[in-house]
Amino acid sequence: MRAISMNALVWSSSIKAIQPSAEVYCQTRDIVQARIESIRSVLLQNEWDQSTTALIIAVMGELTSNVFDHNLGQWPDVPGCWFEFDLDQSHISMTVADRGRGVRSSLLRIRPGIDDREALRIAFSEHVTGRAPEKRGNGLKFVMNVLRGLPGVTFVYQSGAMILSYSTMKDQSHQIPDLLSETPDCIQGVYAKLDIQKSI
Repeated sequence: MRAISMNALVWSSSIKAIQPSAEVYCQTRDIVQARIESIRSVLLQNEWDQSTTALIIAVMGELTSNVFDHNLGQWPDVPGCWFEFDLDQSHISMTVADRGRGVRSSLLRIRPGIDDREALRIAFSEHVTGRAPEKRGNGLKFVMNVLRGLPGVTFVYQSGAMILSYSTMKDQSHQIPDLLSETPDCIQGVYAKLDIQKSI
């Protein structure tokens, strides 16, 4: 299978480790940070307001930083992440995926015995980090708090066999356990897809 024909979810769930094409592959943190900064410029050029742009960039920064913060020196195979985006005057979509340890493995040291469902519930609702004793653990809670305040958001986050699905366009609970569902398509790392419609 050629990497160019893959998408982020297929890549992150594939048994065979393949380096993605250069257009979407960010092996190191500085590469993905530079790409995120370019998104800031394009959003502003497309007349997205500064406060919304700042929040979108902060969310992207958090999702991509997690890739490197939780896998440094512990990559099972391909280091770094798949990062791609598409945007125009009314819409932005972003996908980030990695082949790292995943949320459950990251939290097992401080929460032994948890499954994928409990790992995502903890990550999105508790002040807990797999990098203890560092004072961290707010990242994914910050992401959800921001997304809840933006109109036209669709967000999917998968690690292991568990998916968190959230949409401001659906009449759904904001409670994290209600947003979780199991999938037979297990991935070893993390896959996140975010779509945001510009408010009019």
